[in-house]
Amino acid sequence: MWNYRVVRKRNVYIDPRDQRERVDYTYAIHEAYYDKNGHVGAITQDPVEPFGENIEELRHSWIMMAEAFGQPILDYDNIPEQGYDRKEDPIGSVLDERLEEFEASNKIGVPWEHVKKELEEKWGPFDHEGYRKRIEEERIEKESIHSDAFIGTPILKDLINKMYSDYEQNIERDRTENPWKYSAEDA
Repeated sequence: MWNYRVVRKRNVYIDPRDQRERVDYTYAIHEAYYDKNGHVGAITQDPVEPFGENIEELRHSWIMMAEAFGQPILDYDNIPEQGYDRKEDPIGSVLDERLEEFEASNKIGVPWEHVKKELEEKWGPFDHEGYRKRIEEERIEKESIHSDAFIGTPILKDLINKMYSDYEQNIERDRTENPWKYSAEDA
């Protein structure tokens, strides 16, 4: 599991005026990754910014980042958190297994051509132009929906409420379409 979290980073420096060691702090949003017990095992090295491949994804990214302000602040230097168990981290344990398998063998990886051939045998050739066209149509549709639903909302609170409502509807739709992405306690 992952989400966005506010992270406090301690910065130590020498003050050029008096050559004394000083400490200050900065705060930023990072992605945080958890073990099965809910302990943070890793965060992104650098802060992240809202991002999306279309306007809807950008709005949802922004909302998810805003939710980070409702969580305790993480200390950059205390990751992984005390109590973190790599064996209980679904991503970490899988990565450990893959790394062990890779290191135990003398393989240098599977060539892309081999993977592509297997995919094409199973699914047929990939239609790059069709894919690009669908992505562009989706982008234009989502911008149109965004313009109709959000542009011109004069009060910030109303705009935020509309955006959050849209985000909640998206999560419910995604839960129905992709239940495998959500744990039992997320339901």
